[in-house]
Amino acid sequence: MAERAPAASRVAALVSGLDSCIMTGLLAREYAEVTPLFVRAGLRWEDAELAALERFFGALNAAAIRPIVELKLDVGALYGSHWSVGGSDVPDAQQPDDAWYLPGRNLLLLGAAALYGGVHATPNLAIGLLASNPFPDATPDFLRSLERTAGLAMDTSFTVLTPLGAMHKADVVRAGVDMPVEEALSCASPVDGRHCGVCGKCGERRRGFMDAGARDPTDYVELGPL
Repeated sequence: MAERAPAASRVAALVSGLDSCIMTGLLAREYAEVTPLFVRAGLRWEDAELAALERFFGALNAAAIRPIVELKLDVGALYGSHWSVGGSDVPDAQQPDDAWYLPGRNLLLLGAAALYGGVHATPNLAIGLLASNPFPDATPDFLRSLERTAGLAMDTSFTVLTPLGAMHKADVVRAGVDMPVEEALSCASPVDGRHCGVCGKCGERRRGFMDAGARDPTDYVELGPL
């Protein structure tokens, strides 16, 4: 078995769409061992998202990045008829932020990451939160509280890293300009693995490339209003 990097040089990175893909690529330049964690919660886009993550990391080909670890924590019974589990139509790009709220999403993700980190001696947990995130489970108070609570539960200590915490979407796009961003999926209603181009996630992605002044290489099925 290959010798592991020291604990301080290891990080578990929660991965999903464009932001977290770029975040993980940035972490691979700083840490000796980066383990992507994909939490499967029963959301409607996850099969396409995981396939896209495999393509992205394969194309990135960064030595520090380990194979994706998939963790299964189904929220179907908790979310009921919520749009994210297929209960209703996906909000489009003209809907307000509140329409996109996934209750307790970061609590779920970081709880899973902390359990993984405690078992696998990985004290650094990274999540791709942006400066524009308006939700209560993205605040510094929540993150510090999570560190303390998870540390007590696992009898260890954790640091929650937010490498993109001072960035907006355009900043993230610029930071990933040399990465295979066309492979990363940011869509809540993918069509045969492609971006629908209509949902709010696609709208946010399109605006990010526009605001960054960067060419958008994304394959959209159609282009809805922004």
